[in-house]
Amino acid sequence: MTDPTLTTAAAPEPRGPYPHVRVHGGLAWVTGQIGRDAETGDFVAGGFSSEFHQAITNLEHILAEVGCGLADVAHTEVQFVDESDLDAMNTIYGERFHPPQPARTSYGVAFLWKGAKVQISCVAAVPSS
Repeated sequence: MTDPTLTTAAAPEPRGPYPHVRVHGGLAWVTGQIGRDAETGDFVAGGFSSEFHQAITNLEHILAEVGCGLADVAHTEVQFVDESDLDAMNTIYGERFHPPQPARTSYGVAFLWKGAKVQISCVAAVPSS
């Protein structure tokens, strides 16, 4: 049996040969999301905070397609370009992921696609049917 993969119109179209999510072994592995709007494909205005909120919203839309939500997320990986955005990242993360928050790996990178300021991916438990 092939593991299900999914690309949804509820999140910005992937810009490479990969789906938004792959479900394997009871887990949803969600591709990194940046602060692009699904309807326009453009980055949302407002800088880091707006982009991070949008990236998490994109995760939510993708997770919903496989029957999950942010509460089902076990681990996230956050990549960001500017070290000065760390406090904002922690604040937004705490607002969007409620206790018990998922485990997280976060680190600075030299650049992200097309000048994105932040990217987040996750692994979530898929509820049994």
